[in-house]
Amino acid sequence: MAKIESRTSNSRYLESIGLTLLDEAKSTEPGYIFKKLVPAMAFFCFAFESKLNGYGDAVFTGQELKKYINSTIIGKFQWLCSRIGVEGSDAFQELCKTIELMVTFRNSLVHSKIITIEEERELSELEKLNPRFIRPKISDSDFMEIRSIENAEKFQGVTTTLELIWSSYCIKNSIHIGDDRGSLISRARILSDDQ
Repeated sequence: MAKIESRTSNSRYLESIGLTLLDEAKSTEPGYIFKKLVPAMAFFCFAFESKLNGYGDAVFTGQELKKYINSTIIGKFQWLCSRIGVEGSDAFQELCKTIELMVTFRNSLVHSKIITIEEERELSELEKLNPRFIRPKISDSDFMEIRSIENAEKFQGVTTTLELIWSSYCIKNSIHIGDDRGSLISRARILSDDQ
C-alpha cells in the first residue's frame, strides 16, 4: 500500500472568483453593482489570507508556524515580509494601508451588525419638512461604504503584489519553492510504497 501526502491550495480559485465578479461588476448597471462588487472584494480578501498562509507554511515551522497562522492578517504580512527580507519603503507602507482597509472591509462584512451613530448637525430644509427624509449617518468602516471598483482593484492588486514579492524575494534569498512547501499549486506525492 502506498502512503501519499496531498497538499491543496485554493487561493488561485478564490482569486479567480474575485476577478470574475469584478469584471461582471464593471459591466453591471449602477444600482446593482454591489451584488458583484461586495463578493469580489471578499474573495480578494480570502485569496490574500490564503496566500499568506501558504507562503507562511514554507518559511515557518512548529510553534512559530502556529503563532503565524493565528496572527492578524497585517501581522502575517509584516512577519512574512520581515522573514524573507523585504525592506520597508513608501510602496510597502501604501500596501500596508490597503491591507488594513481589506481587514476593515472583511471584518465589517463577516461581523455585520446594526451600526448606531449619534451626531449633532443642522437639519436640511427637506429634513425639517418631514422626519422621514432624515438621512442616516454612514460609518466609514461599513463594508457598503468601503465597496468601490477602485478599492476592489486595490484589493486585487495586493493579492498579485504578494505573489510577486514572494517570488522575487525567494529567488533573491534562495528560499526553495518546490513541489510542496511554498508552492500554491495543489499536488500529491508518494511518501512510501510497500508494493
